[in-house]
Amino acid sequence: MIGITYEDLLASFKKGLRNGNWRKRIFLDKALFRASLWYAKHRGSIVNTSLVEKLSALIEKLKETKGMRIFKRGFKKAVEMLDKYEEKCVFTWAPQLKHWLRDPDYIFWLGAMR
Repeated sequence: MIGITYEDLLASFKKGLRNGNWRKRIFLDKALFRASLWYAKHRGSIVNTSLVEKLSALIEKLKETKGMRIFKRGFKKAVEMLDKYEEKCVFTWAPQLKHWLRDPDYIFWLGAMR
């Protein structure tokens, strides 16, 4: 089983510093990440399953960009709208809306609108 290497952790750390996600993390997340970074540098890759899961979730948060956050917010809105409009039979008189709610550009626009 291949774990998380020092290079992976360092790249994620640098990316998080550049995009500002590192300072948004709580103290315990930062401490875990720094300890893992030290361990991976001096002892080798991290293979512990529970630690790899926690670090993977933290790495995803560090790599997240503003565009990704907007798209996730838009996707959540689109799913809610699909469910709600399906119940209300809106798609019978506006069938094009169903195609819009599956279009990535429209989903991004939904996420950008507050």
